[in-house]
Amino acid sequence: MSATKKKQAIGRRPDPLQNPVGRAIAMKALRQDMLDIGIKCLTVEHGSEQRALLARLAFMLGVGAEVAAVAKVLGDNRAGLHQSLAEVIRMACDGCRWDDAWAAQLQLALEVSAEVMLDNAVLAMQMVPGARALADDITNGRIRPDAIEPLQWPQGNEKDSCRRTMAVA
Repeated sequence: MSATKKKQAIGRRPDPLQNPVGRAIAMKALRQDMLDIGIKCLTVEHGSEQRALLARLAFMLGVGAEVAAVAKVLGDNRAGLHQSLAEVIRMACDGCRWDDAWAAQLQLALEVSAEVMLDNAVLAMQMVPGARALADDITNGRIRPDAIEPLQWPQGNEKDSCRRTMAVA
């Protein structure tokens, strides 16, 4: 290694998410945050402005939905996470007003997202920057209805029950 590269390497701080202990600590913190968010989902007042809550939901569900979009997940979790994230975006675009009709679904989606992230921790860490950008757009009032793309079905998921239901309908 050249002297210049050694100086650059010394000046950089190691990324804590690049080792198993750092990832474990990060995932534990994410799980606690999901519990806090889930409780808030079930207790906030319908119609109240919830910009911070929606931004936190967008981050947590965004990571899980992105992982589920590329990794094998059980049941209808791919579609459910995407639908939940789309609903968060809809609320954010609607003045960040909370719709308590979605509270239980979003709380459940958080649990599913946590499991998807834990099962695919390395992949989940790669999805953090995109989810953070989505949350920042909500926080800063820049969110748009087309912020997330429609759900794309990976090859090999032709037998997913949501896909069969759509084909029959």
